Formats: sequence, C-alpha cells, structure tokens
Amino acid sequence: MKTRVIRITSIILIIILIVMINSVLFSNPVLSPTAQAREIETRDIVTGLAAAFILYLLFESVDNDYSDEIKIDQTELNNQEKIEIRVDSINIDLLARAIYAEARGESLQGQIAVGAVIVNRMKSNNFPNTIKEVLYQYNQFKCIDNGQINNMPNQTAYRAAQRAVDGEDPSQGALFFFNPDKSQDPDAFNKYEVTVIIGNHVFAK
Repeated sequence: MKTRVIRITSIILIIILIVMINSVLFSNPVLSPTAQAREIETRDIVTGLAAAFILYLLFESVDNDYSDEIKIDQTELNNQEKIEIRVDSINIDLLARAIYAEARGESLQGQIAVGAVIVNRMKSNNFPNTIKEVLYQYNQFKCIDNGQINNMPNQTAYRAAQRAVDGEDPSQGALFFFNPDKSQDPDAFNKYEVTVIIGNHVFAK
C-alpha cells in the first residue's frame, strides 16, 4: 500500500513536470514553419516518452497490488482449508459420547463447555489435533479408562458436541476440567488458572 502511494505521487509529479517542460521549452510563437514542425515533433516525443513511463509505473503498481491481493487471498484460503479439514475430520459422535460420559448430569452449557475443552485441546500445540487422539491420549479422560465412552449419547450431548465444534466455548478457553468432589487428586489442578465453574465442573487452563 505504501509503495502504491509513492508511485501515484511520482506519476503526479511527472505529469506536472511534463506540463512545465511544454510551457517553458515549447512556447515560442516566433518560429519558422520548419522550426515549429521540429518543435511539435520534439514535444510529441517528450510527451510520448513521459506518457509511456507513466503507464509503466501505473501498470506495475496495479500488478504488484494485485499480486499482494492474490497472496493475501491465498493465505486466507490456506487457513480456511486447514479449518475445514479439521472440522471435517471431527467425529461428532465420538465427541458426543465423551460429553455424555463425562457430563451427562450437567446443564447444556456445562456439556458444551466439556466439549469445548476437547476442541480447545485440538487447537493447542500441546495436544493432538484430532478428537480421537485427544480423547485417547494416555490417562487424560476417565471415560476412556472405564469404558463409558461406548455408551450411546442422548440428543443433548449431540447438540452440545455440535455447538462446541461450531466455536461456542463456555469454558472460556479451558484445556482442563474436573469435579472436585470426584477427583482423586484435586490439588493436581492448583497449578492451572481457573477460568470458570459450571455446575459440578471446574474449568482451567
């Protein structure tokens, strides 16, 4: 953008310079017909060269700006493709099963928050990038160890899973959740920052 402004300013200055040259060098009315013809020819050459240079600067500016736009669009496209691939790879059923197993006694907001924790882990560089890998990471989710992940989820769990995938996050960016009344070692979470408490779950990051 800065380069474009500089080029436009240069073009304006060149136009002003052409007008001044034409006024100063080619404004003598007392000339023979032959001299006048030579003057017109010279003026046309100068004007033509200047116009060609202006057009060169103008098209180069447009071309560079267009190239920048293409790069930006391509970057946005690449980011969008990554997002779409991530969303397409999500197993909604598996996420709903995890939500149902971990939070079926909680409110819809509480269930969405549990789903959001799993989605947040997918987005984090510190965890795997698929739901299955996040859930089956060693010793992370109790529902995997006790087999409750295999229970059939209800419609509330499916709604919570979809809303979490769509970006809803009542957990406020949490990467962990636990129930202080059921956790075997609640003090293990003291090193994390609590983001919110919803129902029986404490969410932290």
